[in-house]
Amino acid sequence: MSAPTPDVPTAEPELANGQQIGEYQIDAKVGQGGFGTVYKAVHPLIGKQVAIKVLSRKFSADPEMVSRFVAEARAVNQIRNRFIIDIFSFGQLDDGRHYYVMEFLDGEPLDARLDRVGHLALGDALPILRGIAKALDAAHAKGIAHRDLKPENVFLIRGEDDAWPKLLDFGIAKLMGDVDGTKHKTRTGIPIGTPFYMSPEQCRGKDVDHRTDYYAFGVLAYQLLTGAHPIDGDDYMDIMMKQLTYEPPPPSSVVTGLSAGVDAAIAWLMKKDRAERPTHLAAAMRALEDAAGIVAPAPTGVVAVPSMTSPGSSLALAQTSAALDPIPSRKRWPLIAAALGLVAIGAAVVLFLSSPSPSRSPSPVPTPAPAPAPAPVAAPAPVPVAAPVPAPAPASSIITITGVPAGTDVSIAGTAIGVAPGPVQVPRASSQVVLTFRAAGYVPASRAITPDRDQALDVQLRPIRHAVKSDKDSILDPFAGGGAKK
Repeated sequence: MSAPTPDVPTAEPELANGQQIGEYQIDAKVGQGGFGTVYKAVHPLIGKQVAIKVLSRKFSADPEMVSRFVAEARAVNQIRNRFIIDIFSFGQLDDGRHYYVMEFLDGEPLDARLDRVGHLALGDALPILRGIAKALDAAHAKGIAHRDLKPENVFLIRGEDDAWPKLLDFGIAKLMGDVDGTKHKTRTGIPIGTPFYMSPEQCRGKDVDHRTDYYAFGVLAYQLLTGAHPIDGDDYMDIMMKQLTYEPPPPSSVVTGLSAGVDAAIAWLMKKDRAERPTHLAAAMRALEDAAGIVAPAPTGVVAVPSMTSPGSSLALAQTSAALDPIPSRKRWPLIAAALGLVAIGAAVVLFLSSPSPSRSPSPVPTPAPAPAPAPVAAPAPVPVAAPVPAPAPASSIITITGVPAGTDVSIAGTAIGVAPGPVQVPRASSQVVLTFRAAGYVPASRAITPDRDQALDVQLRPIRHAVKSDKDSILDPFAGGGAKK
């Protein structure tokens, strides 16, 4: 018979203005949600403003929720990306509630922006999506999937010219690799997330990895551009069932002016089969930017020469001569030849009229003075002949990875480039690069290659062997002295 659960007070006493929490003094309450309350605070000496998130008393008494609360702070600090909220301290109040301290953000949540404007133009949405994509790619490179991407978890920072995003709430993030010897586990078979943004595999509650964030990113892009969810229903269960098979209408059918390229990029992200989604969000952003026609305009009178190193960019600029010379040199010779021909015809007519008639005696004809020689015409400058442009060399090498378990993440210097087994693209180079392989349940491994050609690479990952622990023993209490177990 299990021991009775101790009664947990349901009252949530608010922190008073001026109350000291760690190094900071509470200034004001700024928000409250189902899991806790957020306060604005300030350092009394240096005036630094911060936000303090306090986990509610109910969840502070739940070891699993405390574990997730701490896992969020741990995940964020492993990623360390400018587009992700910075969490830099945590502790416990006298009444037992846990808290952490994070940077204070000045702006508004993305959902508040959408409530106000309905939807965004493509040019306004792209900078926001680009920042979120960089944040998620950085998280995936560290073996962390967010799993709850939605407008409420994106905060827009006020800038001088425009807003830029910060990704929030890694509270249900999943550590996909054994990063520091411990894993934050979630129950298999239980769907966790927000149904509007959940991938098919997330709705099933199993086999969820970083590619679920790609699906949610596609849903978010769809909502930003149309103001509507691509998949809706009568209730959450109806929405989750539709996520499994229903194909939403293309964004261009909801908002006029969006191109077929935008439709294709979002459909790519929202593939029901996660293996058919992009290998990373940088590739999806390139597709969206190509669809938007984002290219650097060439200056007036200047011709852009296509790059041989990266598609869509300019390697050099060549000044045209048309703006400087109204008659190109290759057209001068026909005009000069025509003028000389007219001079010759005129001279022949004069000689014919002055010749003697056969019926009368010739009269002396004065010898005409010789015509002055025409002024010498300078030879035209030779027309430069452009050297043939060699065919562009491939920008990437295809590395076919074998031997690793399905769903292995492949990265270079912390940047995700794809998922193995299978082909991944590596920027072509004559110097070595190091590929890092991470898979759940396996020890990460690295391999150095020279990506100067397409090639195959076989990698064997070593399984992690753990001693079997009970669920109770697997939860560490980071707030207890010396990291003691609960």
